[in-house]
Amino acid sequence: MKRFQNPILKKSAAVFGAVLLSGCAGMQLDNARMVEPGGSAFSTALYKEYMALSELEFLEGDYKDSDVFALRAISAAGNNPSTPEEMSARNLPPANKGELATARRELVEALAATATEKASVNAAQAQAAFECWMQEQEENFQPDDIAKCRADYMASMKAVRSALAPAPATAAPAPAPAPKAPQRMAATYTVNFDFDSDSITGKASQIIAEAGMAIDEMQASTIILSGYADRAGSEAYNMKLSDRRAKSVLGALDIRSRKKIAESTQIKVYGEKNNKKKTEDGVREAENRRVKIEIIR
Repeated sequence: MKRFQNPILKKSAAVFGAVLLSGCAGMQLDNARMVEPGGSAFSTALYKEYMALSELEFLEGDYKDSDVFALRAISAAGNNPSTPEEMSARNLPPANKGELATARRELVEALAATATEKASVNAAQAQAAFECWMQEQEENFQPDDIAKCRADYMASMKAVRSALAPAPATAAPAPAPAPKAPQRMAATYTVNFDFDSDSITGKASQIIAEAGMAIDEMQASTIILSGYADRAGSEAYNMKLSDRRAKSVLGALDIRSRKKIAESTQIKVYGEKNNKKKTEDGVREAENRRVKIEIIR
C-alpha cells in the first residue's frame, strides 16, 4: 500500500537535513572548486587528481575523506603540494602495511628525485592513487575499489620509473665484466629509547613492526643494527648500554619477522660516538638514545 506523504512535512525534513549537512564535514569541496590552480605542472596535475577523489568521496557520502582530499587540492592549487600521506594517518590492516610501506618509499624517493619535473602528470597520478589505495584499504570493505586504486598506482609508477630511467647508451664495444655491484640500502628505521634504558617503548614497538614487515617484503639479505647512547654517563657504560639496546631491537625484530633475523644481522656499537645531535659531555639528549635499523636487499 502506498503511504500518503504530507508535502509540507516532506519539504521541512529536506530543509532540516540541508541545515544539518551545512554544519558537518563535506564543505571543503566547494572551497576547492573556487580556487584557481597555479604554479608547477605537477601542482596543477595534483590539484586535478585530488579534486576527482574529493568529488567521488562526496558522492559516496564519505564527507570526512572528501574534505581531506579537498584540502590537499587547495594546497596543491597554491603551488604548495603536500607530501604523500603518512601511513600513521590511517588505521590499516596489518597484513597490508608491508606492501603499502614499500609503495610509499618508492613514491617518496621518486618525488624527491626529478619525477615532479620529468613525469609531472604521472607523478601526481601516482601520489593521488596511493592515497586512494590507503583510504580504501583502511575502510577495507570494497575490494574492487582497493584493487583499482592499487592498479592505478602501479601503472602510474611504472610510467614514472620509465621517465626517470637513464637513456640507453650508444652502441660500444663489449666492456669487460663489471665488478659485483655493492648492496643497496633499501630502508632505514630509527628506534629511540628512554634515558638509561634498553626497554622497547610502545612507539618503538610500532616502528619495529614496520621494519619487520619491510624485511619480509624486501627479502632482506642483511640487517645492520647500530646502537648509540647520549653523553650522560661514562663512555664505557654507554658502550654497554648501546649494545643492550641493539640486542633488544634484535629480539623484538625476531618476533615481528618471519625471517630468521639473527642469521643475517650485524650489530654495531658506537656508544656516545657519532651522535646524531652534538652535545657537551654529560648532557642527556633523547635523539642520541637510539638504534638505527638498516635493511639491505
